[in-house]
Amino acid sequence: MALDLYNPWIAVAALALALGTTGLLAKCQSLPADRERHTAIDGLRGFLAFFVFLHHGSIWFVQLHQHTWTTPTSNLYRHFGDSSVALFFMITAFLFTGKILDSQHRPIDWVRLYVARVMRLFPLYAVAVAILWLMAWALTDWTLRVSTRQLWTEVLNWLIFTVPRGESVNSLPHANRLMAGVTWSLPYEWWFYLGLPALAFLLRKQNPSRGWLLFGFLNVLLFKAVWHLDLRLLPFLGGVLAAYAVRNETICRFSRLRWTGLIVLLCLGLAVKWTPTAYTPPALVLLSTAFILMACGNDLFGILSAAPSRILGEMAYSLYLLHGLLLSFVFHWLVGWSEMARWSEAEHWTLVVGLSVPLILLSYAASRWIEKPAQQATPAVVAWIRRKAPAPAAMTKPLTAKSRDIGPP
Repeated sequence: MALDLYNPWIAVAALALALGTTGLLAKCQSLPADRERHTAIDGLRGFLAFFVFLHHGSIWFVQLHQHTWTTPTSNLYRHFGDSSVALFFMITAFLFTGKILDSQHRPIDWVRLYVARVMRLFPLYAVAVAILWLMAWALTDWTLRVSTRQLWTEVLNWLIFTVPRGESVNSLPHANRLMAGVTWSLPYEWWFYLGLPALAFLLRKQNPSRGWLLFGFLNVLLFKAVWHLDLRLLPFLGGVLAAYAVRNETICRFSRLRWTGLIVLLCLGLAVKWTPTAYTPPALVLLSTAFILMACGNDLFGILSAAPSRILGEMAYSLYLLHGLLLSFVFHWLVGWSEMARWSEAEHWTLVVGLSVPLILLSYAASRWIEKPAQQATPAVVAWIRRKAPAPAAMTKPLTAKSRDIGPP
């Protein structure tokens, strides 16, 4: 059966299968309380992570047949990756800028915030990287091919989210492709997290101590220098704007109108149709407009707030980190790369779409038994840190009103 590699109905079929699976899981999984949550954003996360899976599904076909890891030639399948990650960045900026805007009434505990981020992101990341390393060592015949010093350099690099851009394991080049290369986005996330004290100061919504303020500004500069961050930082601005918009009742009332969902879909559709990538000014304007409307309460005719969508959103981080490992394992160890290279587009997509079910189940298990226990341990870790390492005076002494008066009006 002939099938175009970038046929949009493939995505529809895969998404239907994924939502059907999460619909069954919803019967045994309780959803978080709606109070103080942005339910449309909760649902959006899952769609974005799943679209990244489809994006890499198309890239793998080209890699297997032409030995080239390159972006899809289809606008739709390219935006499944680019725009999904851009919207993830907006979600991050939206949620944490919101914390800053609320900090006049609920001061930010910076120690707790950063411990919570580490406990949220690192445990599953460590498991995923451990699996990647096992795969890489299997591909290098379980033989040490680098010096001990180089090996420890690689270990350290992966432990700090590949910030220095080292992507090899035991001399295996491009080892990050075993995870579909998704680690590239994590330094951008950490750039934003570590700069939050500086953002709080600039927005004049929080009075960070001198220590935390220095911490924020230094990290912004160091990350920018080490990682060579580029225009992919711009989506964070859309999230910051959304944090302000959601506090405007007029915008929220307009966003909650049912027909406003058509504007959201129109913006997303125009971004895909007219722009080759998410990281251009026109695309970012369209994506930011759509995101602001969703952040302010538009749930796309109930789709984003439905139970299957929100369950999918609960496992978004697991889905994002693990889908590449699943594809690599199946393509190489179960089927074989040489065999996959002979498959047609129809055969390739039949397998990838079929993997939607085990991917959802794997992500659900990882979310439930790795992510959530780690998050629940946050208070205990914070208490332990405060017992063992009381904050130095520079981290707790606030700026005086006079010294703080150097920021923008």
